[in-house]
Amino acid sequence: MTQDAPDSQQLAARIERYRPLILEEMRAVVGADPAGMFSWMRYHLGWEDMHGAPAAESPGKMLRSVAVLLAAELVGGSAEAAVPAAAAVDLVHNFSLLHDDIEDASDTRRGRATVWSFAGIPQAINTGDAMFTLARLAMHRLQEAGEEERRVLEAMRELDEACLRLVEGQYLDMAFETRSDVTPGEYVTMAAGKTAAMFGAPFAIGALLGGADGTTVSAFRRFGTHLGLAFQAIDDLLDIWGDPATTGKPLGGDLLSRKRTYPVVASIEAGGAAAEALRAAYGVPPQPDEDYRALAALVEAAGGRAATVRLAREQLDEARRSLASSHLDADALALLEQYAQAATGRIP
Repeated sequence: MTQDAPDSQQLAARIERYRPLILEEMRAVVGADPAGMFSWMRYHLGWEDMHGAPAAESPGKMLRSVAVLLAAELVGGSAEAAVPAAAAVDLVHNFSLLHDDIEDASDTRRGRATVWSFAGIPQAINTGDAMFTLARLAMHRLQEAGEEERRVLEAMRELDEACLRLVEGQYLDMAFETRSDVTPGEYVTMAAGKTAAMFGAPFAIGALLGGADGTTVSAFRRFGTHLGLAFQAIDDLLDIWGDPATTGKPLGGDLLSRKRTYPVVASIEAGGAAAEALRAAYGVPPQPDEDYRALAALVEAAGGRAATVRLAREQLDEARRSLASSHLDADALALLEQYAQAATGRIP
């Protein structure tokens, strides 16, 4: 897989074509009911402000839903026919973010108040649950549009299994908060569910709906899964060494909240003076005026940054190797390389 400017432009053109299709389908599924729960959904999705007025919010990259349509087209199918599945994927992703905000007690997302922070936790849970249900109903629209029942059921199973892995990963992530002995291997298992499952499934669903054989569907699933693991590793790095203007959040939040991200668990696993100092610091509650940079220096000295960069690169290489059995042509492989670059960006 190679990278060059023309391919990047081709991918950008496809994404520009996909996003309006997905958003139109999502709006049809969510509807315009003015009741609080549906209004909060539209607010969370960036379509409305807190008072129900239209908002000029960016829909974001929509990486996961775009993957459905890209995979469908790359195996010779129709992007338009797979749009209901892409909408379902985006709704699942957003339901998980809505609940994630509750679990992390996050007051803001993308510079706006989170739903739970003004609607309360019980109603935010209800809103997320309803969004998940709408995602499943969106999948039924595939059959209404003429897709054969067998493929619809296979696609629904793929999404349901990914949702279960996502929630299992979220469970592990929260369980790690009370443990001091999390290993790098356990962290990768967690990330494979929490993050990577919702990269692998969209690619598999798109390939399936595009008419690919089982071998190719599996290749796309592996590609997305490894890409998702690289995405999580890079996200962990960005929290410590990223650019706040790009990430939209202050640096060091994970360190200050004592979150056991891959740089931290890899540092502690490595041993040595810096690792022991980091372990000790993580055993003390965060202080109001604490500077994350002291912890970041310990992570770097213990080798956690280098280990995370290595993991990200290894997973990107595995993603590329996963496509060896997909029988895709050079142009398709180049587009997937561009997608990988767009999803992960530059490793900090």
